[in-house]
Parts: sequence; C-alpha cells; structure tokens
Amino acid sequence: MSEQPFLRTCTLPNGLQVTVADVSRHYYGGYWQVCLEVSCLVSLDLGLFSDPDTEADARRLLGTAVPFVRHLEKMAVHGDELAAVRQELLERFDRHLLPFLGNQQFPSRFVQSEFQKRCKKSNRGIPCLL
Repeated sequence: MSEQPFLRTCTLPNGLQVTVADVSRHYYGGYWQVCLEVSCLVSLDLGLFSDPDTEADARRLLGTAVPFVRHLEKMAVHGDELAAVRQELLERFDRHLLPFLGNQQFPSRFVQSEFQKRCKKSNRGIPCLL
C-alpha cells in the first residue's frame, strides 16, 4: 500500500471536512489498482435524534463521531495511465460524491443510518460486543 498522500481536503457548507487520499497499490507487473479513499468524520451533534434516550444509546454505540469512508477504484491500470485514471476518479468524486456529502441532510441521515445498522447487528451472545 502507498503512504496515503492526501490529494485534496475540502470543507463543505454543512461543516464536514472531507479528505481524499491516494491508496493505490502496485499488484502485478506494470499494473496497478488505482484507489482513492474519501473519508470524513461525522460528529454526533445534539439534536440529531428526537428522543434523548435514543441519542444516549447512539453515543454509547457509535461514540462522538462516525467515520464515513468510501473507495473509488479501478483495477488493472497500466503504469503509463496512472495520472489519467487518478484524474478520472477525482472528477467522479467531484461529480457524484461531493454533492452527496455536501447535502445539509447528509450528516443526520448518515448518523441515523449507522445507528440503525449497529442496532440490528447481532451480538451472537457475546456481552462485550454491546
């Protein structure tokens, strides 16, 4: 794996700080897996949940912030095409993911979705997983 050089950092109108890092790797001959990792921390602000007990449960299960991580990738890229493919993935980020993350409703919907996922997970009888 590469040492994750940051390609871009954006502060969005909804307060999120989004980072794009290059996590590409060489895997065979002159071919690469080009991968951009898009990440941000979505904080659990007060008022995301209508019920204080639900909010307390969310803080207990998720902590004070929930990480959002997505990978944009393309396999089998020849070494000569690395820069062009990386630029293509950055353009895809600008076109699709950036408007999604910049939506004013994204932080609350994302936190609520992650909370619902975590509540549905089975602890398989192991108390320490609660």
